[in-house]
Amino acid sequence: MQATKELIALAALATAVCSPLATVTAQTESPVPADIAALVSAAVPDIAITDGELNAPGNQFEVTGTLPNGDEVEVDLVPSNGAWTVDEIQRDIEWPTVPEPVRAAAAAVPDSFEPIRVIESTQAADGSIVYELFRATVDGSPSRGPAMEVRWHEGSAEVMP
Repeated sequence: MQATKELIALAALATAVCSPLATVTAQTESPVPADIAALVSAAVPDIAITDGELNAPGNQFEVTGTLPNGDEVEVDLVPSNGAWTVDEIQRDIEWPTVPEPVRAAAAAVPDSFEPIRVIESTQAADGSIVYELFRATVDGSPSRGPAMEVRWHEGSAEVMP
């Protein structure tokens, strides 16, 4: 009987050691690989990285962190020519802080609305900023996705299709 208990305990230990969970618990303290953390820190110098995650298809790495003022930031990276590169930097901002030409472009659209959530998304490729505007749902929470996007680049605002 004692031999059976020992065999079961040994099998359970072997299963635990070989499981993906064991790999996760053995990870280093950094939430993202060093090469990705270096790219993120170069793009957002004052960021304190709090988390990172590779999406299921493996074609985007999302890194989250905070700035010294407490703002939360998300940096999205995509593979390009065999290496990770910063795609966009996102943060939530208040509607009144959005540039006036962007607010005017959004207000000029039929069925315009005052957004209850705004994501400012700086595009690494060209430095443009896309403002993702979220409409309130019936219960007052933000819609699942942006109801409108306005691109701000070189002093010009345009509502995206």
